[in-house]
Amino acid sequence: MPIVRSLNLRSVTDAEFQAIDKAVMDHAYDIQNKFGRLFDERIYENELADRLRADGFDVHTQVPITVSHGSFTKTYYLDLVINHMVYELKVVEHRLPEHKAQCLHYAMLQDIRLVKLLNFGEEKVRGDLHQNTLSEAGRHHPTLRKSGWHQVDEHCERLINHLRSLLADWGTHLSSRLYNEALVHYFGGENHCLQRVEVQTEARKLGTHLVQMHGPQSAFVLTSLSTRQTYYRQQLESVFQRIPVPCLQWINLNHSRVEITTLTNP
Repeated sequence: MPIVRSLNLRSVTDAEFQAIDKAVMDHAYDIQNKFGRLFDERIYENELADRLRADGFDVHTQVPITVSHGSFTKTYYLDLVINHMVYELKVVEHRLPEHKAQCLHYAMLQDIRLVKLLNFGEEKVRGDLHQNTLSEAGRHHPTLRKSGWHQVDEHCERLINHLRSLLADWGTHLSSRLYNEALVHYFGGENHCLQRVEVQTEARKLGTHLVQMHGPQSAFVLTSLSTRQTYYRQQLESVFQRIPVPCLQWINLNHSRVEITTLTNP
């Protein structure tokens, strides 16, 4: 199976969440008051789990979810599951957009509605509730847009076929890093696919740049941009014009729309 869940979770109701979250936040505030905000994440996780179990909650920590496709496998771990409600713990000074993306990624992998981010690293414990509005079935209807794509060689066709297969298995909206890691795997893994190429101007060589090669003359880049694609393409072209790679395939996972663009060097 492409996604194997060790716990069969259901989406909690708003009333259930409020009851769970009150207990969680009460303990979280007290834990930070007593422990401070400089310990590793696992310390807060274990203390919070022990307290909630003592309160009678059904608590699980480091719950694995395995995502696979053919010979590729990756396992994620949910920090804290309390009566079917998932909490992702952090110890950082500032919450970042990537933390929200991680929470939504986990919600989609588990096919649940709510995941809460809980950060012990700020002066006061902060929590952000994130809501997944897509069902698992709703993520399996991508639109493939190839108006700017052309096949340079058979390796480019393989790249697109692997991408189609991944989307058919996993659906859209998951972490772009997951799709990228799977594609790197199918083109020989990091030791073969990731290569350093020379960066040069007309006057001199400046050093090297790491690229992902899916063929002897072809590289690929995978992003998940929903805005500023034109700006990113300009930046990508600036890199591409200075490296000795004839073809670059740019895959952008824009929610349910998959956009593929080909850049070529003479």
